[in-house]
Amino acid sequence: MPARQLVSTTIKVALSAALIAYLGWQAYRDDRFYQLAAQPKNWLLLASALPICLAAVTVTILRWQLFVRALGLDFTTRDALRAGFVGYLVNLAPFGLVGGDSLKAVMLIHKNPRRKTEAVASVLVDRVIGLYALLLLAAGASVLLNDSQLGGLAPVEKATIANLCRAVQLIALVSTTGLMIMLLPGVTESRLWDLLEHAPLIGPVLHKLVGAMRVYRRRVDVLLAAIGISLTIHLLYVSSVAVMTTSIGIAPEHRPPLGSIFVIVPPSMIAGALPIGAYELTLNLLFRSVSPAGAPQNAGLLIALAYRIIQICIASIGVAYWLTSRSEVRESIHEAQDAPPEAAIADDERLTTLASSGASPPVPAAGAPRG
Repeated sequence: MPARQLVSTTIKVALSAALIAYLGWQAYRDDRFYQLAAQPKNWLLLASALPICLAAVTVTILRWQLFVRALGLDFTTRDALRAGFVGYLVNLAPFGLVGGDSLKAVMLIHKNPRRKTEAVASVLVDRVIGLYALLLLAAGASVLLNDSQLGGLAPVEKATIANLCRAVQLIALVSTTGLMIMLLPGVTESRLWDLLEHAPLIGPVLHKLVGAMRVYRRRVDVLLAAIGISLTIHLLYVSSVAVMTTSIGIAPEHRPPLGSIFVIVPPSMIAGALPIGAYELTLNLLFRSVSPAGAPQNAGLLIALAYRIIQICIASIGVAYWLTSRSEVRESIHEAQDAPPEAAIADDERLTTLASSGASPPVPAAGAPRG
């Protein structure tokens, strides 16, 4: 393993271990956590969260295929499901050496070796649109969240939720403005982006994002459809947490308002992209902040653990795909590890050429396989 990758993996493992140890210590010291865990569960209702999350994961993969098809890349629905579920499995692995998005990009490139840049752009834009829709959902829910729904909270908790709502609304507004600007003709071809490429921290990210948007700028219909699909996906995830909240043994008087769940789940899911433990910590803290006075302090942790179990069940589908194509998956992992495909966005000049020529992305030829 390269030294840089070894250091990165070590840091991720250490951070995950520290977060899990901290959460475990908090639960160990909380007698009410054991009482809550021992409460009778509505197992049938709790189990219904599994198909809800599975539907969300499946639709997420099909959303990515929508971006793939928009560029006319050769990738069937079967290929997309295999790459998507194996990528989901890799993302869930706490000691993984490669990200699920990189693995998906490599598997797509194997089918389209001459269109590496477009393949990477499809993965990157899919991730950005998903994140943007997550912010939209949280912002919309925060606007609809009124004082009557937070009536059982103490003034400090109300202030915390109010600050969180304002932050989410501001970020969503800035993101919407930025997206609209980048879709304007000529904006992505501006030489200003070349100057910003060397800016600290945000420079490389901006350069890759602008490069990806150059591919999809003329497919606003695809972007809008993907945003609508993403909102549905996130509603499914929020619904799964709501189902777990009502079925995991929390007393009705200690459950947070339903509207507040729409506010706290999106930030928790964003934290889920970080090492194992970040999702649990974020959901536990936010769940505590919106719960009525007297509610168990670590109820959110129990819900996060239930969600992790559901994730492991869904990841078993990725294991099945892995076992049926081990050599290909192993090769893709090594390739993504040795040469991350994300670098193609920054290195390939075809994006600029495609955008400056005014050409639309190619579409599949008549009779081309569509899965």
